[in-house]
Amino acid sequence: MKSYLQRGAVFFAALLFLSVSALQSRAEGESNTCVSGQIAGIDNTLLEKSENQLRALNVEYFLDDTGMLESDAIFLREFTHKSCGSVIQAPLPGQALWLRFTAQNEHDKAKAWIVTFAEIIFDEVVLYEQRQDEGIIIAQDGRTIPSSQRASRTIKPALPLAMGSGETRTFYLRIAGTVEPTITPVITTPGLLTDWSTSAMVINALFLSYVLSIIIFSLIIFRQIEVRFYKYYTLYLASQFIFSFLYDGWAHHLLGVELPVTILSPVMFFFTGVGVFANVQYCRILLEVDARQRRLKVLFALLTVAALITTSLAVLDPWTLALPLHLSYILSPFILLIVSLIKIREGLPQARPIALSLLFYVCGLVIAVYYFIFPPEIVRAAHAYELILLNPIGWGYYLAIVGETTFMLIAISVMVKALQQQKQAAILEADTLRSDVTEHAEALENTNARIGALETILTEDSDKNLLPPSEKRFVDRATDCVLAHVSDENFGVKELATALATSERTLGRRMKKSLGLTSAAFVRSVRLGFARDLILMRQHNTIAEVAHAAGFSSTSHFSKMYRQEFNETPGEALKVATSNASNPVTP
Repeated sequence: MKSYLQRGAVFFAALLFLSVSALQSRAEGESNTCVSGQIAGIDNTLLEKSENQLRALNVEYFLDDTGMLESDAIFLREFTHKSCGSVIQAPLPGQALWLRFTAQNEHDKAKAWIVTFAEIIFDEVVLYEQRQDEGIIIAQDGRTIPSSQRASRTIKPALPLAMGSGETRTFYLRIAGTVEPTITPVITTPGLLTDWSTSAMVINALFLSYVLSIIIFSLIIFRQIEVRFYKYYTLYLASQFIFSFLYDGWAHHLLGVELPVTILSPVMFFFTGVGVFANVQYCRILLEVDARQRRLKVLFALLTVAALITTSLAVLDPWTLALPLHLSYILSPFILLIVSLIKIREGLPQARPIALSLLFYVCGLVIAVYYFIFPPEIVRAAHAYELILLNPIGWGYYLAIVGETTFMLIAISVMVKALQQQKQAAILEADTLRSDVTEHAEALENTNARIGALETILTEDSDKNLLPPSEKRFVDRATDCVLAHVSDENFGVKELATALATSERTLGRRMKKSLGLTSAAFVRSVRLGFARDLILMRQHNTIAEVAHAAGFSSTSHFSKMYRQEFNETPGEALKVATSNASNPVTP
């Protein structure tokens, strides 16, 4: 276990190193950006070149802490120039961020450009033009803006900017309400915006369809096998689906839901926390962490409590208390990855695909969360695919979910296949026994006779070592376990295997080798022997009481099995025992 913990520590250290390297690269990128043209006094324009379809918006900014200033009052405020880089700190709830920029059309014909953002969640984005001493609203967009007043129908907010030939005009942007910690404004052509928005929409729609199909698959297929294998996994997938559905704006664009970020952000963080909680729970089940593994059980309990606490904090204040949930979002699957490596060493078949699943999950989440906090710069672009690649939050998240679900389904399938084989073997065994009872009565009697002879030898001649010591101890332990739960009707082969710390298949093989019995026949034989002792000692007055005490739910079934075992009915045996008690033999 120590070696796996050491490997995990090395892996996590590598992730931290990559994060620091990325941060340094970002700093270098910012300095390069400064050289590339983000200099005060440069007006915003797009040249008629294929490689110049989008560029960072050169702006000055002012943070309105009250969020109440109107456009007329903002003209008198002192703005700060964004001298380096395109990323600006986002306003908190109750605040508003104002951006001022000058656009210039140097072409000999009118141009229609678009002001948009790398981010997609905004309550309100309003574009004003300064005309003398007043601000005129040019366009507005956002998730709290009614559809009839929005400037665009795209997923991304888009504000059209019409510029006549040779014009130079000053504009103001008011931005309020966002989930992301930063804002990256850009100016682009309508064509590139359409390609960008459409590509992002198609990719997200494919992702949501994939997650929905996995949810349906788990509900239909896994539910028919065992409820515990699907309920937490379905909860996990549903939380991821709802989070992405809300984050990418489908609720607003498809359903017309106008939720401000003060409501939307806590809801999204709630489903993020639900995903962390469900991830811990279904990994606990698939990795077969039981009560005997005390340390792992305590670890999973701590992970569960951490998920609940960090989720509560993030829901209460997503803007200042969300960091613990971000850490839990990454550290929780990382710890589960270490546990899966330990389980691989123990020989658990499904542990390998679980480990691969969690590895994809951790790597994808590290990328997504890192670039959520430290978004990349967007300087210029010519094609939509460049902008998609410059969105590591999205593809890191998709990598995490798609990779995790792919290998986790393999892990669940491995476990389900083993269960199906066990059930099919049990059904086949039951059919064989039923056929033997009805069609081969004589052979069954001979078998029972041999079993009875073996029991007689074992009870009457205990000094003979018919079994190897290890097998005899195993049979004795199994017998003691059944007798300890003899009155429990639900104590069967599965429970006996668990109590003996072995698998059902191994239990059946050892019973067949030692006694020539199946596991089910062995449990039944011990129960019937206990019932016979109760009858002979007259511990109960009715057959129903004896059957219940021996763990049989059906009196008729008990009588049938008793007759097959001892060649007499329990009623006959009770009658003989009662007669002997009434007429004791005088020595």
